Amino acid sequence: MRPALQLPSAPARRIRRWHTWLLVWRVHRWLGLAAGALLILLSATGSLLVVHHELERWFEPDLHVNKRPAGSDAPALADLARATVPLAPEGYRLFRVVPAIAPDATHRLVFRAPDAPVRWVAFLEPATGRVLWSGPERSLLTSWLLGLHMHLHAGRAGTFVAGLGGVALALLALTGIYIHRDRLTQLWRHPFRLHLGWRVALADLHKWIGIFALYFPVVLGVTGALYCLAILRAPSAAPPATPFPLAQLAPLEPMLTTARERFPDAEIVRAQMPPQAGGVVSVLLLHRNAPVWQKFSRVDFDAVTGALRTVRAATDASVRDQFNSMLAPLHFGLHGAAWVKWTYFVGGLTPGLLTLSGAAIWWIRRRAGAIGQRSTGGSGRR
Repeated sequence: MRPALQLPSAPARRIRRWHTWLLVWRVHRWLGLAAGALLILLSATGSLLVVHHELERWFEPDLHVNKRPAGSDAPALADLARATVPLAPEGYRLFRVVPAIAPDATHRLVFRAPDAPVRWVAFLEPATGRVLWSGPERSLLTSWLLGLHMHLHAGRAGTFVAGLGGVALALLALTGIYIHRDRLTQLWRHPFRLHLGWRVALADLHKWIGIFALYFPVVLGVTGALYCLAILRAPSAAPPATPFPLAQLAPLEPMLTTARERFPDAEIVRAQMPPQAGGVVSVLLLHRNAPVWQKFSRVDFDAVTGALRTVRAATDASVRDQFNSMLAPLHFGLHGAAWVKWTYFVGGLTPGLLTLSGAAIWWIRRRAGAIGQRSTGGSGRR
C-alpha cells in the first residue's frame, strides 16, 4: 500500500503564507519609497506628453498655429526644404518633413546632426514659406518634456534609470495586487472609511486607485522598460558616406497624395527623408481607429523621381513588426481616438497618485509608531 499523502497542517500553511505576504509587502514598500520621486516625475511628464499637441498650441501658438490659409500658389515643400538648408547648422541634413495637414497647422522641417542624435527644427508658414521660428529642437516644449521623460536629460545613464523606473512601476502594481488579493471584498463593502482616520482612508484610496487603474502601472511600466531597452541596444548611427543631395529631391506633394489614395482612412504623420544617395522617401501614415498593433503603414517613393517603390500596410506587417509598432500607441495613448487620449492623460497620473498616497500612508504609520514609543518610554507597554 502507498503511504498516505502527508498534507501540511493548516497552521503551517498560514505561517508560510504570512511570511510570503510579509516579504512581498516589504518589497512593495521599499520599492515605492526608493523609486517614488522618479515615478512621480515619469507620471507627470508622461501625462503631459499625451496632450502635447494641445500644449504646443497653447504655449507655442506662434509656431504651431497658422493664421493665414494656404492657396494654390503656396510654395512646394521640396523648395521650402532647399531654401531652409542655409539656416540650419553646418553639416546638418534634412531628416523629416511634417507637412501641415490641417488648414490651421504649420510645416515643420527637422534637420539632424551628421554624427549625433541632435536635431534642429524650422517652422514655416504654408502660404508664404516664411520661417516662423528655427532653432535646436531641445528648446521646444515637447522635446524638453520627452527628454525628461525618456532619459532625464542625462543621456544613456538617464535612459537606464528611466527603464528601471518602468520595471519598478510594473513590480509595484503586481506586488500590490498580491498584497490586497484577499481584501477586495472588504473594500467593496467599505469604500472609504473616513471615520477610522486619515491612515485608513488613505489606504482605502490607495487600493481603489490601484484596482481601477491597474492597467496603467502594468502597461506603462512594461512598455516604458521595453522602450528604454530598445534605445540602449540600438547601435549608434554612423554619418552617411554620401549624404542625399537635397537639390535632387522630387516634389513631395504628389507622394503625399499617392499615400492618401493608398490609405484613405489614415492620417499622414510625416515624410522621412533618405540619409544618403539612392535612398527613398518614406511616408508614415496613422490608422487612428485600427487595433493597437496595426496603427502604422508606410509608402516608399524614389527620392529623385518620386516613383512609387513599396507599400507596407500595417495589416501585412510581420508579427515582430506589429509588436514593435504597438509600443508607442500602448505607452503614450495619443494614437487612438480622443477618448483614448484623455483616458491615458488621466490614467498616466495614477502612478504618481499611488506613489504619493503610499508615501503618505508610510509617513502616518511611521509618525504614529514614533508617538507610541515616546508615550510608552520606548518600553512598548503602558
